[in-house]
Amino acid sequence: MYVEFEPQTINRTVVMIIPKPKFYEWEKQVFPDDATTADRSEFSTYLIENEIDPDEPKKALKNHWEYIFENELFGICTDENEWPKNRTWKRFTAYFEVKYSTQVFDLLDRPVLKQD
Repeated sequence: MYVEFEPQTINRTVVMIIPKPKFYEWEKQVFPDDATTADRSEFSTYLIENEIDPDEPKKALKNHWEYIFENELFGICTDENEWPKNRTWKRFTAYFEVKYSTQVFDLLDRPVLKQD
């Protein structure tokens, strides 16, 4: 298959946030009557700065992990009173597996659109 354009890399690192069983336990506490409220085959992906060291996850996410944590909680429950009170790095890593990809290729030959 021939590609008519040269895919370009972009200056971002992909961070995949994959819920662990502890996250689903919290979800079940909030919504005990629901079989599941989340699609367990889906997970969130975030773009962060490109100059990170994936071997030092806390340092790589130092400016972002709290936002990511709250965004993931909000995706399940919009009532902040139901969220865990102590949202620490330790709890974040108990709730989520974090995977990085520093090679990000844009396979489309059109601009990226951002929503506000």
